[in-house]
Amino acid sequence: MTTALSDAVAAELHDHLSDVCAQIGVDPDGARLVKYTMNAVFVAPPFVIRLAAGPHAATLARRVVSVAECLEKAGMPTVRLAAGVASEPIFSGDWVATAWQYVPTVGDEPKPVDLAAPLRALHSLDELDVALPRWSPIEKFRRRLNAAAALPHQEANELERWSGAEFGVRTSCLLGDLHRRCDKAEEDLDRVAWQLPPGVIHGDAHTGNILLAASGGGATARPDPLLCDLDGMCIGPREWDLVPTAHGAARFGRSRTDYEVFVDAYGVDLMAWAGWTVLRRIRELQLVTSTIDALAGRPEVAIELAHRLRSLFADDFGATWRRYR
Repeated sequence: MTTALSDAVAAELHDHLSDVCAQIGVDPDGARLVKYTMNAVFVAPPFVIRLAAGPHAATLARRVVSVAECLEKAGMPTVRLAAGVASEPIFSGDWVATAWQYVPTVGDEPKPVDLAAPLRALHSLDELDVALPRWSPIEKFRRRLNAAAALPHQEANELERWSGAEFGVRTSCLLGDLHRRCDKAEEDLDRVAWQLPPGVIHGDAHTGNILLAASGGGATARPDPLLCDLDGMCIGPREWDLVPTAHGAARFGRSRTDYEVFVDAYGVDLMAWAGWTVLRRIRELQLVTSTIDALAGRPEVAIELAHRLRSLFADDFGATWRRYR
C-alpha cells in the first residue's frame, strides 16, 4: 500500500523525481512511490531515491551522505549509497535527493527481533569520523510546530480548516497546546536517570526502518537485517533506540511476544525501567509533530494525525495508532 496524495502533490513529486533521475541517468517511468511521511521514498531501479524539502533538508542530506560513508567503512549493517552516483546530494529546485542502492528483500515483514543485532552493532560505536549532532528531540518538535505556524497562505488555510473540523479550535491553540507539552516533556527529560551509556544511535529505530535483505543463499537462508533511514543518526542515549519497539507494543497493537523476543535478543527491557513513561511521551510527541507542517494534499496522513492527537489530548493510552502511509 502506497501513500495517497492529491493530484497537485503527486505532480510536484513527479516533476522533482524526473529532474533527479535525469541527473543520475535513471528512467523515472519505472519509479514507484513506496512511502511519503517526512521524505518521499521512490524505488527507481537500480536505486532508491529519497526526496525532501524544507529549510534544513540540504544540510541534513549532506550529513546523511557523510554518515553513510562512515558506516560503510565501519562495516555497519546499514544501507549503502548508490554506486556510481556522486557522493553528494542531488538538487531539484528547493528539493534535495539522496540516492541509495536498491536492496532486494524477502517477502516477510521485519519483526522487532530483526532490530536487535543491527542496534547492538551500531551501539558498539562511541563515535563516528563525522560530526554528529547531540540528541535533542524537543528542539526538532518545536521546529516542526513553528514551521506549521509559518505555512504559506494556502497551506495555512488548509491547516486552519482541518484544525477547526477535527478539534473545533484555531491552529494557534492546537500548536500552543503541543508547545506546552514539549515544555513539560523537556522538564521531565532533565530528570531521567539513564541506565545505558550514551553513544552513536540511529534515532528512529522501528521495524519500518529495517530491510530484510535477501542473502542469495536460498529459501532457507536467514535474511540479513539492514538499518535504513539514517536522518536521525546522532550521539545520544541508547535507550532512545529501544523506544519504538516498546512503543509499538504499547500503542500500535504489535505483539507483546515479539517485543519480549526483542528484549531477550538485545538484553534490555525498556518497559521495566523508570524512565520509560517519559520516553513514551516524547515518542508520541515525535509522531504527532513529524507531519503537522506537511498535511496539504495528504488526506490519509491528516486522518491518522487527527486520531493520534485526539487520543493524546484525552490521555487515552488504550487507543491504537496506525502507521502513516
